[in-house]
Amino acid sequence: MKNINYDLVKLLQSKLDNCWRLENFYCKDAEDAGGASLITLKQVLDDEKRHVEILKKEIETRIKEGLFY
Repeated sequence: MKNINYDLVKLLQSKLDNCWRLENFYCKDAEDAGGASLITLKQVLDDEKRHVEILKKEIETRIKEGLFY
């Protein structure tokens, strides 16, 4: 696998893991603790989800162009 393709997949995996942790642990912890942290973490989650979509589109484009190997 070319380095760029590995890099994109690895970064996507990392972003997906961040989303999962935010949704399943961090936001719940912030909700239990109260305060403004929940708002901050939800903003981070939204950004991570946006990054996931950007990376998925890039990988899909590289596959369609025959560059993903």
